[in-house]
Amino acid sequence: MKITDEEIKVLTNQLKEWSVQIAVLAAKQDAAAATAAQFAQELDALRTKHLAATKQLHELELHKSGMYMWENIGDGG
Repeated sequence: MKITDEEIKVLTNQLKEWSVQIAVLAAKQDAAAATAAQFAQELDALRTKHLAATKQLHELELHKSGMYMWENIGDGG
């Protein structure tokens, strides 16, 4: 089977087009990875704040309910 110059040209053009598409997708992948890393950092920071606020709220609720009343017993109540 003889390959014509036109077939070679078509295949060459297809390879060039795929190379461009590969480069574009690789750039998008890199950008997405950077964005994902930023989201992970933001999530960690928010989870830390959430945990601290949850603990603080729990302590306030205990204080309000009188669970810390025993602390004042030595002071005369």
